[in-house]
Amino acid sequence: MSDLNKNNLPVGWEIDDYANIVTTISTNGKKVNQKQYEVSGKYPVIDQGKEDCSGYCNDEEKVIDANFPILVFGDHTRTVKSINNPFVAGADGVKVLQPSGAITPKLLFYFTQYLAISIKDKGYARHYQWVAKELIGIPPENEQIRIVEKIEELFSELDKGIECLKTAKAQLAVYRQALLKHAFEGKLTEEWRASNADKLESPEQLLIRIQQERESRYQRQLNDWKQEVEQWEADGKEGKKPTKPSKPKDLPAIEFSELELLPDIPKEWAYERLAHISFVGSGMSVSKSRKLEEPIDVSYLRVANVQRGQLILDEIKEMPVEKSKLKDLRLKKWDVLFNEGGDRDKLGRGWIWEDQVSPCITQNHVFRASTYIPTEYHAKFISHWGNTFGRDYFEKGGKQTTNLASINKTVLSMFPVPVPCFQEQKEIILKLDDCFSFIDKIEAELIESERKSEALRQSILKKAFSGQLVSQDPNDEPAIELLKKIAIEKAELAEKEKAEKAAARKAKAAAKKAKT
Repeated sequence: MSDLNKNNLPVGWEIDDYANIVTTISTNGKKVNQKQYEVSGKYPVIDQGKEDCSGYCNDEEKVIDANFPILVFGDHTRTVKSINNPFVAGADGVKVLQPSGAITPKLLFYFTQYLAISIKDKGYARHYQWVAKELIGIPPENEQIRIVEKIEELFSELDKGIECLKTAKAQLAVYRQALLKHAFEGKLTEEWRASNADKLESPEQLLIRIQQERESRYQRQLNDWKQEVEQWEADGKEGKKPTKPSKPKDLPAIEFSELELLPDIPKEWAYERLAHISFVGSGMSVSKSRKLEEPIDVSYLRVANVQRGQLILDEIKEMPVEKSKLKDLRLKKWDVLFNEGGDRDKLGRGWIWEDQVSPCITQNHVFRASTYIPTEYHAKFISHWGNTFGRDYFEKGGKQTTNLASINKTVLSMFPVPVPCFQEQKEIILKLDDCFSFIDKIEAELIESERKSEALRQSILKKAFSGQLVSQDPNDEPAIELLKKIAIEKAELAEKEKAEKAAARKAKAAAKKAKT
C-alpha cells in the first residue's frame, strides 16, 4: 500500500519496516474472554472494541506490565489505542506493541492509526500482518515533537467542529420529536381545523363508516368461504376443508388508566383501539421441516427489514408457504407494519407497506395492521403514532424475558390510536412530510460534513506520515543519529542481559558444586 521511499521523504528522515520499530509483547496465557470481564476492579480490560475500557479484572497473573506507553492494535477491528498503565488484554485479536524508541509513542500511535485505516478492510481477517509489512518514515526527533503538536492542534479544531455537528443532529432529532408531539396533540393543524370546522367529518361519523366497512369486509370473506366450501364439496372433499373466517371481536372500551399515559387530543378527535379500525394479522414462521401440500416460494419481511419510520429492502429473503394460505398472509398496499420486538427498542417499530414487492408476506415476528379504509395518509398517521407515543404503550404492554422483549397480537390489537377525520390526517401527514423533508436534507448535509471531517483527519495523518505537515529544520539532528543511539542502547542492553545470564549460570554451577 505505502508508496514511501527514501527519495520522496524529507532530508533527515529515515525509512524502515513497521515491524522493526515495535516489539510485540506476548499475551499468551494472559488474555481473558468477555465472560470473565468484571464491572469494576483493579485493572482495566483492553480489547479490540471501540471502548477505551471494556471491563475489569483483578487477576495479577493476567496483567500486562511493560515500558509504557504502549500500543494495543485490534487485529480484526483495526482499532488503535495508546495505553499508559498496566492492564489485562481482552478476548481475541489483541496485539500489544512496544515502541522501540525510533518514533515517539504518541507519533507512532498516529502513524499506526493512519496505516490501519489505509489498509484494505478484510472483514474478520487479521490485519496486523499487513501493517507490519508497511514502510514507515522516521523523522528527526525534534521534528517528531513538532508533528505531534501540529496533529493535536488540527485534531482539536476538527473535534470542536464534529462536536458542533453532533449537537446540531441532536437538536434536529429533538425538533423532529417536537413536531410529532404537536401533530398528535392537534397543535400542528389547530388553525386549519378551526377554519375548516364546518366541512369536517366527526369522529362518530368516521368510526361508523369504518365499522360498516369492517362488517362488509367480513361478509365478503364469509361469502368467499361459502363458495370455497361448495367447490371443496364438489371436488369430493379432497384436501383440507376451507377455514371459516373469524368474526371481528369487539374489544373493551379504552380505560381512563390507559388514557392517562397518552396525550390529550382535540375534542374533534377520538381514541379507538387498533383492532377496531384495522385487521391485525401475524406472519408465518420460517421452517424447513414444515410439510406443505402445494408450496410456493414467497418473499417475506424480517425484523431487520422493518425499521422505525422506514423499510430497508436491500435484502429480502424467501420462504415456502402453502398456496391456499397466500391470500390471507400477503401484504396489501398501505398495510401498517409493527415489529414484535427482540430488543426493547424494537418493540412496535415499523412503517407502512407500499407494495414494493408482490407478493410479499411477513415473518411471524412482524405484525401487520390492514386498515378497513386503506389510504396512504391514514396508514402513515397510524405508523407515526406507533413510532412515537406507541413506544411507552408497547414498553408497558410488552413481555420481558432474559434479554428479549416482545409484544403479542392481543397487546397490539388493544393499542389505542387517535382518530381525527381523514381530511385532517392527510393535512397532518403533508405538514410532517414537508418538515421531515427539510430535516432530512439538513441531516444529510451534517452527515456529509462529518464524513468530510473524518476524511480531513486522514489527510492530516497522510501529510504527517510523508513529512508534509510541518517544515523541516536543518538544525535538527537527522533520524539516522537517533537510530544509531537506539542501536548502541540495544547492543549494550543485549550485552548486559548476556552478562547477567552468564553470571546466573556461573552462580548456579557454583551452588551445585558446593552441594557435592
